[in-house]
Amino acid sequence: MSEYADISIRNLSLYWFRNYLNTDIVSLFFSERDLFVTVEPIQDSEEDEHCEYTRYMYKTTVKQVKERFDALGYGISNLEKIFNENILQAIDYSSFLHYLNVDFDDYEEVAQERIKKNVSFKKWKNAMNKIINYELEHGSIKGNGDISNVNVKTECEKVIVHSLKEDYAESYYAIYPEIIPEAYIVRLIMESCANDDEIILDFTNLENWAEDSITKALSATGNIEKIIVLVEGTSDKDILEYSMEKLYPHLSDLFYFMDFDDGYGGKRDGGTSYVIKNLKTFYFSGLKSKFIAIFDNDAEGYQSRCTLMSEIKKWPDNFRIMLYPEIKMFNAYPTLAPNGMIITDDINKKACSIELYLPDSIIKKEGNFFPIEWEARKVIRDIDGNEEALYQGVITQKDNIKKEFHKLRKAIDKGEQEFVDEEWLRMKQLLETIAFAFSK
Repeated sequence: MSEYADISIRNLSLYWFRNYLNTDIVSLFFSERDLFVTVEPIQDSEEDEHCEYTRYMYKTTVKQVKERFDALGYGISNLEKIFNENILQAIDYSSFLHYLNVDFDDYEEVAQERIKKNVSFKKWKNAMNKIINYELEHGSIKGNGDISNVNVKTECEKVIVHSLKEDYAESYYAIYPEIIPEAYIVRLIMESCANDDEIILDFTNLENWAEDSITKALSATGNIEKIIVLVEGTSDKDILEYSMEKLYPHLSDLFYFMDFDDGYGGKRDGGTSYVIKNLKTFYFSGLKSKFIAIFDNDAEGYQSRCTLMSEIKKWPDNFRIMLYPEIKMFNAYPTLAPNGMIITDDINKKACSIELYLPDSIIKKEGNFFPIEWEARKVIRDIDGNEEALYQGVITQKDNIKKEFHKLRKAIDKGEQEFVDEEWLRMKQLLETIAFAFSK
């Protein structure tokens, strides 16, 4: 006899697996840090009251899974766009038309007429919300009782429910997955759930099927293709990786910040010119992986982004080219004038390197921010061909700031100092730029 496990939110089962987990699906929801292995007593054991068993599960929250899906590009904005572009081909009307006794040969024509009249993304989203809220409370509709219990009213609701009740439906919530991938529909389902709802995959029973079932399930989260992030240098890489682990730990397995050495003495060059060179190499290779190139929010970084956007007019959708985000406090930041005076200036697109996004305690001394020191003046041609003159600046005490970062990092890792999220808000904004680059 087979053994089963399912991914569930409250009473709603999203996916079920027989004997083995589907790693492509599991790794969308969970990372290895979501694994919980506990030893629990067997209740009411007649043979030995001290018997125990090992329970295996992956567990996370709706909020974290929503962010994982968004990071991978399955955001609601993307779904709405794909839905509207493919609305006539994407919706499975067959079960509903069968219920209406429409002749099979007329299905396609009738379905398209009714879609044009009755279906929009907003209506579909509202229908899904009603149905999912019912399922969260009462359990999955498929195979469960009379559909009159669902109290369907709109045509979108009827199409979805009749599809769910169809044993051999080729759609998922009345959407054909070959047109709109299931991940988008799951993301839409989660819009109807509370952020703190738990998503659980208890796969304990799989050990009753085969000796390797649990072993394979324990590695099920390793089958995720990482988004490749190119940054200017080792400091950027180190700071961003560490910050991602602390601020977005549930997303850290989705990203690979390209290394500058291989651990065996091999090294590659850093700097904006090499980011440009590497990204163009990936582009011309025709790779389908997702790539992000992110530059300092300074004159050189701005120039580099403009260069890439000008040289290649239409980047594929799996590429993103960005600057570190502009932040309000950078509109009036202390700068060092030639006469030695400290004056405030807008340093966006001029001097915002990774150090500016670190906690105040690292870039401040005696209550004052380390000022920006101006260097060369650059004439930059933007993506529209217009010329703009900007000064390139650098924060003073840059080397000491890096030392202070590593000092703080060690203190946190040793438990000598607490990592306080509120002190890393600028870094969180920067990470959001990276983490959700493909969500729209």
